[in-house]
Amino acid sequence: MFTFKFPDIGEGIHEGTILKWHVKVGDKVAEGDLLVVVETDKVNAELTSPEAGTIKELGPKEGGIIHVGDTVALIDNASGENEAPEKTESTKETKEEKPKESGAGVVGEIMVSDEIIGSYQAEVKPTSTRVLASPVARKMASDRSIDLSQVSGTGEQGRILKSDLENLTRKPVAQASSFIAPEVKKPNGEFEVIKISRLRKAISNAMTTSKTLVPHTVLMDEIIVDDLVDFRTKAKAYAADRGVKLTYLTFISKAVIIALKEFPIFNASFNHDTDEVYIKKYINLGIAVDTKDGLIVPNVKNADQLTMLELARTIDDLATRTNARKITLEEQQNGTFTITNFGSVGISHGTPVIYYPELAILGIGKISLKPVVKNGKIEIASVLPLSLAVDHRIIDGAEGGRFLLRIKQLLENPTTLMLE
Repeated sequence: MFTFKFPDIGEGIHEGTILKWHVKVGDKVAEGDLLVVVETDKVNAELTSPEAGTIKELGPKEGGIIHVGDTVALIDNASGENEAPEKTESTKETKEEKPKESGAGVVGEIMVSDEIIGSYQAEVKPTSTRVLASPVARKMASDRSIDLSQVSGTGEQGRILKSDLENLTRKPVAQASSFIAPEVKKPNGEFEVIKISRLRKAISNAMTTSKTLVPHTVLMDEIIVDDLVDFRTKAKAYAADRGVKLTYLTFISKAVIIALKEFPIFNASFNHDTDEVYIKKYINLGIAVDTKDGLIVPNVKNADQLTMLELARTIDDLATRTNARKITLEEQQNGTFTITNFGSVGISHGTPVIYYPELAILGIGKISLKPVVKNGKIEIASVLPLSLAVDHRIIDGAEGGRFLLRIKQLLENPTTLMLE
């Protein structure tokens, strides 16, 4: 008998929701067969069978919660061995597991990120006494370097639960602002209750963290892009013959990449606990994708090493798989700078929110025909609005202006994109 448990897939993910079972008790499965789809904060994870055999027992029902270490399925593999499933948080104390530095995740080998939003770092001290804690709480404490002996548990006999650590990890963000949101009571009249998804909750937490910790400054400008429109029109057929969809986003991304090389402070993150700025020697360009479930930000790895056509192909592939929720955790981790395109829904101007812990984000508006002054005459031109939000703790408005001006120069003269 083989006990298949929900694996650690990194990025601080400790639980998921069962979306759909693809097997039932009594079914025979081969190694690699799809068992279940689990929704997490970051990805929809497809769990496949690690063994061939017969399904004897399944984990939670569809819509139920499953934690790291909980049993996904019991599989009779005719081995004669009977491995007992690990108990969940609702059961008695289990044997402590040795923490992993990286997880063999459901989407492949995934490196655990050290940039988890809202992570809490505390000095780890050796303990000589046994601490009562649930398996989920122990895993969560290991990921966030929390000394369990310093945590007060609210469970039976002082047992530390996941909720105790969640309350603890909220403290650094709460201390950054004196504002406390008033309680929102249910309306008196007729209303509908909609439970937000895990992804929407993750977005909510990320936005709260960014706006609480980061003092945003937003700079805006409008760029005359007649030459860019003409250049793209001529290049579209060439790209299409090579199976590439050439969008304006590709040209803007290329301009951003060039500007990041010239202004490396924008390709960085800031650790406010140690007063250190980490300037990245690589460019992983984040592209915010509007999906039916919410905003997801995959990134193009080493974007500065790609040709224009390779960049266009990669962006299109990332967007397609993100919309299908087929994106991996690795493709969402370790971004260095983000572009968000609200022009795709017909909006000209906006104030984008920085994707913490990055230091800046570029918002793209829709290209519109507007009257402009050229050589003392009023003419109709294609105009592109851009909005740059920066972390004002590290980047001043003047530096942000120079960065935005460089992007403007490149997009007004698109042939220079090919020369850089």
